[in-house]
Amino acid sequence: MAAVRLDELEHAALVVDDGAKALVARATGMIHLLNDDYMDEEAPVPADPDGAGGHDYVVVPPASQLGIGDPLVFRFAAAHLADDQAAVRALVDANDIDGFARLLDARGATASWQQFRGEETKAALRRWCAEHGLQVKD
Repeated sequence: MAAVRLDELEHAALVVDDGAKALVARATGMIHLLNDDYMDEEAPVPADPDGAGGHDYVVVPPASQLGIGDPLVFRFAAAHLADDQAAVRALVDANDIDGFARLLDARGATASWQQFRGEETKAALRRWCAEHGLQVKD
């Protein structure tokens, strides 16, 4: 069984959060994005995504279901930006990534956020892969 790259899996989960569908091929570790807006020519749509009773592919869940994406931002804010939780929620609701980055910078929390995000994201993706019998490649 081929390994799944964590950075590609994270990207796929974030794209799924935006309404696309993604599958991981168990045999190759390749991630197939099933949405015209995100189509990847290197990973074309499988001819039979449900082949072999649906055991050849694993559906990638949305980032929010994995606890990454917006939920991760809120967990970080609760632990590290307790006085700014309302501001963080407003920034997330407005999809204001630059505003969140400015807030982190103003609070001296950029490095903490980057470390937290990296560790939590990898842990969540590794758990998901383990639950679905997928090997991981960093």
